[in-house]
Amino acid sequence: MRDAGSPEVTAATADAPERAVGPPTVTRRFARLLRVLGQSRTLVLGTTIVAFWVLDAMFWPLIVPQNPQALNPAATLAAPSFAHWFGTDDLGRDVLSRTLAGATSVLTVAPAATALGLLGGIIVGLVCGYYRGLVDDIVMRVVDALLAFPLIVIAVLVLAVLGPSVVNVILVIGFIFTPIVARTVRSAVLAEREREYVAAARLLGNSSLTIMVAEILPNITAPLTVEATIRFGYAVFTSATLSFLSLGVQQPSPDWGLTISLGRANLELAPWIALFPAAALATLIVGINLAADGLRQVFAE
Repeated sequence: MRDAGSPEVTAATADAPERAVGPPTVTRRFARLLRVLGQSRTLVLGTTIVAFWVLDAMFWPLIVPQNPQALNPAATLAAPSFAHWFGTDDLGRDVLSRTLAGATSVLTVAPAATALGLLGGIIVGLVCGYYRGLVDDIVMRVVDALLAFPLIVIAVLVLAVLGPSVVNVILVIGFIFTPIVARTVRSAVLAEREREYVAAARLLGNSSLTIMVAEILPNITAPLTVEATIRFGYAVFTSATLSFLSLGVQQPSPDWGLTISLGRANLELAPWIALFPAAALATLIVGINLAADGLRQVFAE
């Protein structure tokens, strides 16, 4: 019988923890996320609210009680009732139907703008954080200069020049989100670039592009996921703000921001025209923020 303190057993025991050491993989992070998902009520609640509005944006034609664009001059500014649960606007259109249909434009612009901002921010942040030096100094000074201006002011100025359209709104929001995401990515890359697995990849002769994309990027998914969720919430609010200012989605869309803007003229006589779209917008943003807080808690554990 081999003695428990023999070199063979000791070596095997000593090697066990060493084999377990290594950079966290996307698979392990995802498995961990699934394990703790049920423990974060904030994340579950926020995800449920967001999922409700996403499903509504996809399937509202099947659930709206009336055509959101149908005019009814005989029922203008009607108060909420069994016939019109959320009342009607100054053209007799059903506010409930328009509120449900208005999620589509918001949840089309915001995800696309968020994805564009993430893509630009990831590229800039990876390059600056990995190479550092002169490239990092120049790019980050430009980023600091952009962040010195209120982002909504930049968006308004650019759209005033380019003209209001859905594509322009997506491009502008993506552009103003890029420097914010870049700073987050850069900070995460600076913490990862000195890790042993990055040094090992360099010794194996991997190119800088391979190291950044295949080694570092998968290991900064936690801050990226939280940042993406936060930017998504800001994109929803920004797109609604631009529509409110008539610089985003145009009539006759039932977009929430545009509907709130049009309802201002009748706030005293028919406050429900603006109230219900504003409440819908608020619940979506609250849901996204709750999801972001839940993700932050999950990744912090």
